[in-house]
Amino acid sequence: MEHDNNEKLQHTASLTERLRDHARRTPQRLAYTFLRDDGRIDEITYGELEWRAAGLASTLAKRAPAGSRALLLYPAGLEFITVYLACLLAGLIAVPATIPHKTRASRRLKALLDDADPALILTRSDCEAAIMASLSLVDAANRACLATDTLELFEAAAPLPTVQLGATAFLQYTSGSTSLPKGVEITHLNIASNVEAIRHGFGFTPDTVMVSWLPLFHDMGLIGSVVTPLYVGFHCVLMSPAAFLKNPRMWLEAISHYRGTCAGAPNFGWDYCAKKIDEQHKEGLDLSSLTVAYNGSEPIRAATLREFINAFARCGMRSTSLFPCYGMAETTLFVAGGPRGREPLVRTVSKSLLEGNRIRDIDADDPDARAIVSSGHVAPGYRVAIVDPDTRRQVASNRVGEIWVAGPSVARGYWQRPDATEAAFGARMAGSDTGPFLRTGDLGFLHDGELFITGRLKDLVIINGRNVYPQDIEEVIEEAIDFIEPNMCAAFPVEINGQERLAIVAEANRSLVRAAQQAGASKEDKLRAKDDYLARIEQTAQHICKMIAQQFDVSVSSIVFVKPGTFPRTTSGKVQRSRCKELALQGQLDLVYVMPGSIFDRRGARDALPSQPPALPPVPSAPAAVPEPEPALAASENSQATADAMIAWFRDYAQRRINSRVMDERRTVPPYVVLDLGNHGFFGLQAPRQYGGAALATVDLMRVLEQLAAVDLTVATLVGVHNGLGLRPVLQFAAPAARERLLPMLAAGRQLAAFALTEPAAGSNPAAMRARAVKTSGGWRVTAEKQWIGLGSWAGVTTLFAKATDENGGSLGTIALLVPEDTRGLVQGPEALTMGMRGMVQNTVLMNDAFVPDSAVLGRVGDGMDVARDAMLFSRLGIGAMCVGAMKRCAQLMARYASRREIGTGLLLENPVTIARLERVNAGIHACEALVYAIAEQIDAGAAVPPDAYLACKTATTELLGQAADDLVQLLGGRGYIESNIAPQILRDARVLRILEGPTETLYAHLGAMLAQPDSAAAGFIGGTLEHPELAAQLVLTASTNRVATLTGKRMFETQAAMTQWLDYRHGELAATAFLLAAAERRARAMPGLEGAALACAWARRRYDALSQAITAELAARTPYSASAAVLRQVNGYLDAIGDVEQALPGEGVELDAALRQEQRAQEAGASLPDAAQPAVQARPAGREEAPAPLRDLVQSCIQKWLRSEGRLADTALDADTPFTSIGIDSLASASIAVDLEQQTGATIAPELLFEYQTVNSLASYLAARLPQDVEGQPA
Repeated sequence: MEHDNNEKLQHTASLTERLRDHARRTPQRLAYTFLRDDGRIDEITYGELEWRAAGLASTLAKRAPAGSRALLLYPAGLEFITVYLACLLAGLIAVPATIPHKTRASRRLKALLDDADPALILTRSDCEAAIMASLSLVDAANRACLATDTLELFEAAAPLPTVQLGATAFLQYTSGSTSLPKGVEITHLNIASNVEAIRHGFGFTPDTVMVSWLPLFHDMGLIGSVVTPLYVGFHCVLMSPAAFLKNPRMWLEAISHYRGTCAGAPNFGWDYCAKKIDEQHKEGLDLSSLTVAYNGSEPIRAATLREFINAFARCGMRSTSLFPCYGMAETTLFVAGGPRGREPLVRTVSKSLLEGNRIRDIDADDPDARAIVSSGHVAPGYRVAIVDPDTRRQVASNRVGEIWVAGPSVARGYWQRPDATEAAFGARMAGSDTGPFLRTGDLGFLHDGELFITGRLKDLVIINGRNVYPQDIEEVIEEAIDFIEPNMCAAFPVEINGQERLAIVAEANRSLVRAAQQAGASKEDKLRAKDDYLARIEQTAQHICKMIAQQFDVSVSSIVFVKPGTFPRTTSGKVQRSRCKELALQGQLDLVYVMPGSIFDRRGARDALPSQPPALPPVPSAPAAVPEPEPALAASENSQATADAMIAWFRDYAQRRINSRVMDERRTVPPYVVLDLGNHGFFGLQAPRQYGGAALATVDLMRVLEQLAAVDLTVATLVGVHNGLGLRPVLQFAAPAARERLLPMLAAGRQLAAFALTEPAAGSNPAAMRARAVKTSGGWRVTAEKQWIGLGSWAGVTTLFAKATDENGGSLGTIALLVPEDTRGLVQGPEALTMGMRGMVQNTVLMNDAFVPDSAVLGRVGDGMDVARDAMLFSRLGIGAMCVGAMKRCAQLMARYASRREIGTGLLLENPVTIARLERVNAGIHACEALVYAIAEQIDAGAAVPPDAYLACKTATTELLGQAADDLVQLLGGRGYIESNIAPQILRDARVLRILEGPTETLYAHLGAMLAQPDSAAAGFIGGTLEHPELAAQLVLTASTNRVATLTGKRMFETQAAMTQWLDYRHGELAATAFLLAAAERRARAMPGLEGAALACAWARRRYDALSQAITAELAARTPYSASAAVLRQVNGYLDAIGDVEQALPGEGVELDAALRQEQRAQEAGASLPDAAQPAVQARPAGREEAPAPLRDLVQSCIQKWLRSEGRLADTALDADTPFTSIGIDSLASASIAVDLEQQTGATIAPELLFEYQTVNSLASYLAARLPQDVEGQPA
């Protein structure tokens, strides 16, 4: 059977000629748009593209002669397109390839370098280091790697070489064998011919708009999404494959937004959209502009076409837009497809006859029916023949045969492989000279000029659109498993639920056979599952799954081991993959082991071998001793009475015994003050009474802190740090024995407690933490440098945080340790000379290989950040209470002075500016007080409080206190500048609270970013707990509207990412104000007649509305800010005006921070600023990690959600140590799970992590050590 479409197409112009023509005719026309993963948008016009490509071509031509190969290793983006075209203009042969993975692509990279022998390796500067590292792994570090984004572009001193249509343009390396990659040699004529065929078949015009996520180094992405748009002259919108896999809606959103008329993907891409985009996320999608939705590159399933239309018909998707097609790299790309505007043609044929290569139509509801989708009409100028591969003769019209293709875009052959080229490209019909044809290796038939693909003759495995060669998989297995020799295993595809999956058959050795036979002999023998041999066979199977997943991103669905001597081979000893598959599916292999639950497992559940060695029973842990609770009412009354008495005592004591100015000047709180506070219960505010504590409710604790801060912020901070950061971790997380030992001393103030998280290079960011705790016998060896630790050198015990590793360096997550002051190796470092809070020590704490026993661990190993998070969130509420107290003191002093001070217009208190400022302070006090105590009441009621509420409380109260302290100084005039008048110390002490436990800017940005998440916790608390659903809805709508507004129009900042960061900050400020408004109005409703409540509500509403309007106005105006480089240049320009004087005083023992020193002097002094962006040494998990329980549960929940979506939750065993490979997690699944984890954690999570860390435990442990908590560092 043969079809010859002899219609001739015009294809005289090369791609480079078309580029120059577009640049000359329509230089301002948009050529490509690239949507970055972070929301930024890159664009390039035809004029700019031609200018950059020509300039780079001139540069490259100076480095390598025409005809040389240039290896292109680029991430998705416009830089790749520019470089590809530059190579063509310079006469170089481009070799596009994927950037090698740091651990698993070295073999392919080496083979590609050996085969193509590139003269140039081109990349981007941000990828250069990683590529050089990969080159060093394959002994190719001597090869030069050029970062094209840093090269100087030259105007051509001499004309660039004329492109000959018959010259090789690029090598398209197929997704073929890793060890023997084949580079398809594509000429400029091949490109021109194939693009003309595509233009004709797809109906492309200059008005076409394409939207694509396909990889640009692959033929479908390169020819379909880069070359064709450029040749025809239409706009193409691109995004990365990773972006699509993480969020398939992004692709459809782009089609909707840009009114895309063409988009394409392999079958799995359309299937992925239909399955992963739910009804809620279809809202707003408009696919009515899409006229060509092409589907190719892998077998096309009729069910997928039907499901996609059913899923998106409501979004304007039409079945007449579906466009199945067929092609391959060896034909440049396109062979058959269309016609446009017709629903896909599906034939239902007999499955049993098809196995004998015969075609007969039957009813669709027949059990023997198989639906086959037409790949469309053969393209003009191409000839397709259906040939018996053995006889090399054409078959009849009702027969299946190998598809042979001839046409102008069939490639020249495989680069420097004449034998392979002749075998694939030189096929001729038997008994005639008809040819040459390309042998595709695909099976199919022709009917009425349309091509139907039924299967593959060659052994290629296609999973999720990726081609995997079985010999590569077999080679990895042979290398990894000592007893498996060459030609003793076979890899092949099996179909499960309409999808291709990978199966493996391997030959076992005799010791494994004996083990399996023993296990199958009787029930008694089955109970010996811990037998070494049986454990080894199971371990071997799991190891194979893990190796394949790591090397190929492919999940193994089935593994069997056969008896020695029974593995199917040819007489010459070659693997018979087809025979292996046939025998395995028919159950005719002599098996000694089968992976439980696999397609080959025909045993009942009673007979199946265990998929895991029997687990040891869990070790029971004794619950902490909890005292019998008091009745709620009695406890509340006792707490209130205790707090009242403490507050009354402190007011009297402060007047007699506290001298804030002396403490400030001498930089110390007198010992008698600490002792007196301890004797009156201030260091055990929430410790149980049985330990000598006050057992205060949270509401009463806040009252006490408010009173302390109204007298002296330093004293309040001292008490707050001890109770919130020191005592609380012991109360919440210490083992019973440690609590019994420590609480009596801590509650009485006989020992103080410190909290050591902040580090010089990391701040409070756990991902960058450098402190290390290495497991040793009976405890941990700790090395750390902690900075700005409040109460550090005064503390009898310090809660210290470090990255924990096992003896082999395997990551165990973050650990929290109680370190006594007499620990050998603990060194108290220098004190920090702080601006405020001078009476309380803040110093460096050093641990030099100090031993800390296991009994000192707080919580569980790996749960350290849970300890830190709990303490820091609670402390933020305490800071809010302190701010309320200090603001009330500011208001007292302002009113007292203003009521006594006469000015030119009369009494200062009667001045309208004074009235306005005092009313602003009073309103802020009311609103902050309402928020602080609303959160405290929730805690006492046992209700959950989201972190966003603590963040809003801390940021709103500290900013308002800062403003109130400044208002106080300003109102006092000259007196406000005199240290003895209290105001300067309040200003200095208050200043640190805007930094302590997270600077305002960072917390605002986090709070604003969280508003963009579904089911915003901030909105939930405002609408629920604070009883203001209208405000919550308004806040979310405003944030959403503003985000959309930033996607179009002029930018205020250089990048879209900067716009997003700025908007997150502003939205965080707006959210914090919304918390104040909702709390104030709730309090006013609950306490009608409360003086000042109405004014506070009106003030908060004005503040919220003004801030919202200001953000909207800034977005509308779009006044651009300078780029960071421009700002720096301007500042550097001050050097001529004022110099750069750095004082160096003789005998001065205090040095300026390295970050503030002149660069030359810093270098001379050997000073260096630690790089907080660089995380500490990355420890890989080794052995079994004990991951944090909440994160472990989260990871397991996300995987169970994926299993549920696949309909496999009920029959899949999953625990914390189940290998992901054993439950079928592949690259598609990993992307889906990673997206879910990102949404749950708010952090960026790469899908490949599920192949690096292949159990719930190991992945959760890895994430615990790296997920950001509080990004910026500050005194702790």
